[in-house]
Amino acid sequence: MAIINRLNTRGVLVRRGVLDSSSSNCLICLVEEESADHLLLHCHKHWIIWSKIIKWWGLSWCCPKNLSCLFSQWTVMVQGKFQKKAWLMLFFSVVWSLWLLRNDLIFQQKSPNYDSVFFLIITWLCLWLKALHPNFPYSPLDLLRSSAGLIRWSNVQIYRTGVIWSPPPIGRFKWNVDGSSLGKPGLSSIGGALRNHQGHLLGIFSLPVGTLDSNIAELRAVVKAIELSASKCFLHHKHIIIESDSANVISWMHNPHNKPWMHSDLFSTVQKLTRLFGSITFSHVYRESNSLADCMAKQGVRISSDFIAWF
Repeated sequence: MAIINRLNTRGVLVRRGVLDSSSSNCLICLVEEESADHLLLHCHKHWIIWSKIIKWWGLSWCCPKNLSCLFSQWTVMVQGKFQKKAWLMLFFSVVWSLWLLRNDLIFQQKSPNYDSVFFLIITWLCLWLKALHPNFPYSPLDLLRSSAGLIRWSNVQIYRTGVIWSPPPIGRFKWNVDGSSLGKPGLSSIGGALRNHQGHLLGIFSLPVGTLDSNIAELRAVVKAIELSASKCFLHHKHIIIESDSANVISWMHNPHNKPWMHSDLFSTVQKLTRLFGSITFSHVYRESNSLADCMAKQGVRISSDFIAWF
């Protein structure tokens, strides 16, 4: 819709009579009329983002006439089957992130945080790549440092049998969760990813949780996955699988008598919310098959607020 200039921007809404003529300007720069091409490309703050992405890949580029021209040029700029796929994903990641910034400003009066935009764009890209290629070895942090690994990578790596991620049975949903702590205890964060039996990514989360022991961070990740599931009606009465690479936490879930008493409130939350589902199964997995959750958990320590997305 953006490429063919069919977005309901402020300029379009003024011409349709939905907004008055004084409301057509872009809320980012407050100067030009908000069209799809201006908002997602020519607005000077947003072109800075495009320029940063292009430079990150090691290219140089002049600003094209419109988003359609940018897209037609974009698709022929890189070589390699995997790299072309990643480059195309990057285009949509930038467009989507800029559109969300605009909507947050309009509907939530949330000022754009351009310091975090590049981080979010690269994070989206990495998550999409890992969803398509579970053996993609780089994290968002790796990609933020340099695009060199992505540009050189070829999808030829093979995981050992028994440690690759496997989808849940038909009709079931699987959370992979993880916790990360920089010390014992230390600054901690949690993350997780929800997928269906086709391996499609349905939801992700990454958030800081303060100073915790690593085991408690892992426990908080499990509880967060259940809380998020409870918030979505389409998961009610369904069968949920939760995988973690923490043997301790999975043991606590299977044997409540062994649970740490000082965190009984977390176990009470699990017990209360479990009634919303057909069943919840807890399973231990090796770290190699939990890479996406591990990636999300490690990002949480770098952000100041919760990052939750549904697809």
